[in-house]
Amino acid sequence: MFSFYKGTFICRTWLDPLWVFFADSPVPRGEYLQSVLTDKKNMTDNKSVELTPFRADLIRSLSRRGERILAAADLAEEVAALEPLEAYYIVREIGLDQALPILRELSQEQLAACIDLDCWNRYDFAADNLDEWLTAFALDGPEALAMAFFSLDYVVQLLYLAKTVTVYDPDTDQVPEEDKEKDTPRAATPDGFFLLDVKDEVALKTHPFSLLDALYQYDPAASHQLLSASRVDLPTQIEEEALHFRNGRMQDIGFAPPEEAAVLFSRPAIRQPLPRPRKPTDSAISRLPSVYAGPLVGTSLLQQALSQITDKERLSGLEQEIVWAINSAIIAYGEHARDIQQITDIAERVRDTISLGMEALLVREENCPPDGAAAKAADLLEVWCITDLFRHGFAATLGLQQEARQSLEKPRFRAWYDLAETNQSDEPGDRLERAFITALLGRHPLHSGFDPARAEAVKAFASLAEIDAAHVRLKKLVGRICR
Repeated sequence: MFSFYKGTFICRTWLDPLWVFFADSPVPRGEYLQSVLTDKKNMTDNKSVELTPFRADLIRSLSRRGERILAAADLAEEVAALEPLEAYYIVREIGLDQALPILRELSQEQLAACIDLDCWNRYDFAADNLDEWLTAFALDGPEALAMAFFSLDYVVQLLYLAKTVTVYDPDTDQVPEEDKEKDTPRAATPDGFFLLDVKDEVALKTHPFSLLDALYQYDPAASHQLLSASRVDLPTQIEEEALHFRNGRMQDIGFAPPEEAAVLFSRPAIRQPLPRPRKPTDSAISRLPSVYAGPLVGTSLLQQALSQITDKERLSGLEQEIVWAINSAIIAYGEHARDIQQITDIAERVRDTISLGMEALLVREENCPPDGAAAKAADLLEVWCITDLFRHGFAATLGLQQEARQSLEKPRFRAWYDLAETNQSDEPGDRLERAFITALLGRHPLHSGFDPARAEAVKAFASLAEIDAAHVRLKKLVGRICR
């Protein structure tokens, strides 16, 4: 392994800590690249910043925020130009209660993506989440509600009805006696063919009978066929089929299955791969959604490296990879795309972990002058894919996680960590230290215990300097508890 000494590399063993020396004062390894980036930022503070292709892309992405689209004179054209993933995040950013003008203009593909992202909890369909979308359309009247429902994937229509109503054919079914204590009495369909009971498992804002009434007004034949199919098919079979089609559509918009997304948190190959093709991968995604673009505006090694890329086609491919990495992280962290703040936090974690991975690779390079960190990081993008750079960043945290786990083998430290909450110290510092350890011990080690106002707040480690500081903090904490 290599470290810097006054601009010269010195060979070190793999386990030795890496240091940069300026004069006689040692500077932790991570501070080297961080200082380079800070210096570059400060150099541009007093002059106009060059509009690089990447910065231009970020500006375009951030211009597609919900409030601006709502105010657009050509709203239909603006919405039609959105990619499905963009459309979903814009609606979520505004809120369903305010997004009706946009909802009216969504294409069938855009709406399908919204439902796929919003109405499944991993493998389980969430009828109450779909009810939120139907309620928003219902504000525009029965016809808008029916049109929206019929535009959904047919299996999703069946699944929603199977989750919300029980359908009886009085001519062929043994219809049980009506439960007189139910809030909603049994009802007959407008054509008189079916009797309906509402299932009590899910609390809905738009009553299923109101939905079915709107469907019959809009298309009686299609409504009859839908109820006939939902009556004879088993709900579990419908859900399995709906999930199968949903997973295919999710992959089309850049979301890998959970088993593939989990690869993000695995050790990367150490050997440097061969240079890869420059053309963007064939994908329906060509732009960064604004919620992903926002975290990339700030100074980071990843942002600096991307700003070095002038080939627009190459940049487009890298941006696609960033979208896939963020999408995979959402799946791998087990989070839901409904919470925009949570998604922003994950995008920041991905940005920081990729930057950490780039830094970890750069300190192993033999020719990385102090003023060339960004250019060298850009060179990494010519060889390593974004996912592998993330994996290198993740790997850089595993030693810290292992150290935390080993610390719990000490009886006094384990006793301190396992102390019941009622017996824990009231000192704010103690809460911060517990949050710090808990985040390190998680399935994916994170950085916590840094904000007295929000002790449990977490973020990714963004630099080797942060990891070095965490090693020191952990060592001091263990020494204090176990003395």
